[in-house]
Amino acid sequence: MSLESAFARLALRPSTVCRQCRRNITTAPPQRQAPQSSTAAFTQTLQASREQNASPASSQRSSKSFDLAARSILESTSKSTQFHKTQAQRDAERTYSAKDLSQQIPRRWKAGDVYAPHDLSGVEMSKWKKLRRKPRPKYDVLDQLGVNPLDHYKNFSIMSEYITPMGRIRHSNDTGLRPVNQRKMAKAIRRAMGMGLMPGVHRHPELLKMEMRNQR
Repeated sequence: MSLESAFARLALRPSTVCRQCRRNITTAPPQRQAPQSSTAAFTQTLQASREQNASPASSQRSSKSFDLAARSILESTSKSTQFHKTQAQRDAERTYSAKDLSQQIPRRWKAGDVYAPHDLSGVEMSKWKKLRRKPRPKYDVLDQLGVNPLDHYKNFSIMSEYITPMGRIRHSNDTGLRPVNQRKMAKAIRRAMGMGLMPGVHRHPELLKMEMRNQR
């Protein structure tokens, strides 16, 4: 028997269809909802009670505290950015660099030296500047050697020992010469400068060249 004839019979005689056939014709049974766990139900009830009991005053307090925290964070960040901007502007306007400042430090640091921040202060640096000065000679070198400076005015290496890097004649406190020998040395230096054997504003170029070569 074909399917068309079977469906036609069912359409013509719906009342005669038995219950077993109706069960077979129907689709799958409706899905039952899974029973909700007790913990999930408990959490839902707690959340609902919290939402009901939440007062507007507490929400206002939390919003105010959040606003204060956000404002303080913004102020701190703005201050730090402003400080960095001003520092960068000062560095750009400054004509000297860290290398220029390091050349003015009296103490020459070596690899492996241990220091404290106080050692970089001006007081400690002045101590090293004092130590770098040559001690005052106890004896007159010209008397010990029996040399007359007026006879050696052409020797610029001897004359350069008694002048400053700027070409000025050193004081007797630095040279340790007797007054007579100090006057003779000053006369010999002026004679050499007047004849053009020595520069009057700095040390001799040959000596400066040798010093630079030794420093390398």
